[in-house]
Amino acid sequence: MRPQLSLPVMAGAIALMLALAACSGNHKGAVSGEPSASPSPVPAETASAPAPSATLQPTPSAAEAAQIIHGTGIYVGQIDNHSVEIETEEGPTAFELGAGTENAPEGLEMDDAVVFAYVEKVVGSDATAVQRVLSSLSKAEDGEVLPQTGALPATQTFKLTLEGMQEEKTAALAAGEGYSLYVFDIFSFDAASGKLAMKIDPGYYAGISKLPSGYNLDQLDQEGRSELAAVGKVTALDQEERNRRMSGVRLYLTAMGSGLTRQVVVKEVDGQGYLIKLNIPQREASEGFGPHVYASLDSLVNQ
Repeated sequence: MRPQLSLPVMAGAIALMLALAACSGNHKGAVSGEPSASPSPVPAETASAPAPSATLQPTPSAAEAAQIIHGTGIYVGQIDNHSVEIETEEGPTAFELGAGTENAPEGLEMDDAVVFAYVEKVVGSDATAVQRVLSSLSKAEDGEVLPQTGALPATQTFKLTLEGMQEEKTAALAAGEGYSLYVFDIFSFDAASGKLAMKIDPGYYAGISKLPSGYNLDQLDQEGRSELAAVGKVTALDQEERNRRMSGVRLYLTAMGSGLTRQVVVKEVDGQGYLIKLNIPQREASEGFGPHVYASLDSLVNQ
């Protein structure tokens, strides 16, 4: 007869078997790669994280603040009720009338020198489409120091004597090789060759060349006379005659032949010499060529 176990003994045996089974299950899961129980993640809303500092991020107004640009130019006129055109170094430029400038055109006339300030705003998603919005616009006062110190105005008005009558003509600034000058609308100007020619008759022209420092004036005199001798008798103008045409002239040779006048000029601007050769046919355009070309050449400045 098999001996019978008492109840306390049986309870202890069952507990021991359950404990062994639990240990065996845990060990099996670790060996087989089955995931073991892990603590539940802390909810994101209860996770501790430092609050962002407001001073680290720029405010929208500071980030979007536009840079104010100052400029000078010549007032052309009003395009419509909310925009104007100003001749600047970039050429004729349209500006929107911003807050406070709506009535500014009332105090301006065409060809007035003006000072202005504006901001640039990108239109839509195209970064190249820029709108210039004026924040101030006024007529430049005599003797006023303009923001663009040393910059030449985009246009300039000259008084010319044409057919015995004095007229005012406006010319636009043009850049050559190391110099600038004002060019009237009757001329075309090729910056690479330095050729200033009449549009209606390109046979009328002036060729401009920058001379090296320390140039030899006597040598230029000899070369000029030799070149002009093929046209006719060479004459050197005296100082009074030179000054009637333009300033800073150190040499002025001229020769006239059959239907043609040619001239060789050496002009200095702030110590920089320029060799200028003029070709003047005796045709219909002769009367207007001289006053215009001498005014343009006399406006020449170093750049």
